[in-house]
Amino acid sequence: MVLRPTGEPCDVCWVFSMIRHISGIAEVVADFDSAVKFYTDVLGLSVDTLSEGAYATVDIPGVLHYGIWSREAAAEATFGDALAADRIPLGFSVGVEVDDVGQTHSEMSAAGTAFEHGPRTEPWKQVTSRFMSKSGALCELSSTPWSRTITQQMRASEE
Repeated sequence: MVLRPTGEPCDVCWVFSMIRHISGIAEVVADFDSAVKFYTDVLGLSVDTLSEGAYATVDIPGVLHYGIWSREAAAEATFGDALAADRIPLGFSVGVEVDDVGQTHSEMSAAGTAFEHGPRTEPWKQVTSRFMSKSGALCELSSTPWSRTITQQMRASEE
């Protein structure tokens, strides 16, 4: 049994003990090219486009993974159909790293979480399962053992 910060027992707090860390944050956007331009030209950040018009990573000091995700690409990854883009909310998507996506998926499902898809291995070998948060944000359980180490020092952008 996991305890709340107040010391009281919490029946569903077990899920927090499964989460290793926030694995990534991505902004889901309607206009991918404009978003990339904003991050590079306005914010002055380095952007690496991994899939043209679909997904890019942004190098932000102190952040493990920050992405720009086109709404259509998010729909394809979540529902298997880019035409389901209207089912993907614009805004931010949050991924959490867990040791076992299948086990966490099963336990969260038993606790009432409705998943958009069950555990599956993505083409880049990451295991994922996606669901919508209570506020409607797209969320992801992931298992990515090879990226669990921070490879750069935490630093302010002016250092």
